[in-house]
Amino acid sequence: MLTKVFVSISLGAAVLTGCGNDPNTGTPDACVGHSCFIVDDPFPHATDPEGGQIIFEHMTFDTDLQGMFPLAGASTATRVMAYFMSAQTPESNPLPMPNICNNLEATKGWPLHVGAVHTDVDVGTLTLIGKNAAGAAVSFDVPRGTGPVDQIGRPHDIFYQLFQPTAADLLKPDSFYDVKFGGSAAVAATTLQRALYLPAEYSSVQNPGLEDNGPLEAGVEFPVAWTVGNSANKPPDTELVGNTILGVTWLLDVTGSPTHMCIAPAGAQAFTIAGTAITEYKTIAAARGQRTDKLILLRSAIAHQLDRLPLTSATTGKRRIDMLSLECWAQLMDVR
Repeated sequence: MLTKVFVSISLGAAVLTGCGNDPNTGTPDACVGHSCFIVDDPFPHATDPEGGQIIFEHMTFDTDLQGMFPLAGASTATRVMAYFMSAQTPESNPLPMPNICNNLEATKGWPLHVGAVHTDVDVGTLTLIGKNAAGAAVSFDVPRGTGPVDQIGRPHDIFYQLFQPTAADLLKPDSFYDVKFGGSAAVAATTLQRALYLPAEYSSVQNPGLEDNGPLEAGVEFPVAWTVGNSANKPPDTELVGNTILGVTWLLDVTGSPTHMCIAPAGAQAFTIAGTAITEYKTIAAARGQRTDKLILLRSAIAHQLDRLPLTSATTGKRRIDMLSLECWAQLMDVR
């Protein structure tokens, strides 16, 4: 079943706290964090209540994962996952912290968790518009999902998702995409221009290489590394959460559901996973009824932009959409 492995999130979604902006000048400090985003109205900012996400991914898989999932002989894929909300309790979920591996189960944090009480909204058709790897114009719809949960297990009444092998057919790294809502009673028909910026691919990943299998050992630090690509066309730093392209390392169980999110600037080109995070992974995987001797290691470059959800009702307030564009490298690893 193709569901949860393509999390990267999501998955990533890379959100940080703990360093600030000068609200009078709008000049960011040298930091990596949500509060580094310019917060002057009318711009959306990371302290707005959550209004949903678009997770937009270019994914590269190792041979093990290519064999586990129906990629039609391809080694890459496009994955899009989206949902939108007019209400949630709590209004926002806890944000992960920089420079550590955040245990998303322990914190019940963004982006894995959604409020148990929330109101999903229909945006009509959801269309992404940009270019593919050959430079040809592309416009593709993201269909409504089916079932009670999305690809990473979050409960929604209304959500959208797409998975298509061969990323080059739809995606061009280091380029922008417009987001078009067809509109509904709850959401105005809207085109959000240049709402998604897909970063340049990592040139390579090292320690481990993409085809290496570890192992990761409980209680033992595990350093990872990558070679950052040249995101020459990226938005101004002030339009990116964290004022930079983020480098996020994820630990996922074998279904693809994340347990840990480890955040640094992509330009750091390295991160050390704490041994305690690997111990925690084994505990979480066991509690979920999943294998404890395997995990999916995912390294991603993330551009995190913000937009406002164009709700038709003024009573629902200003809600942010987290626009998360990821270049991901995913591999199956042994765990001891």
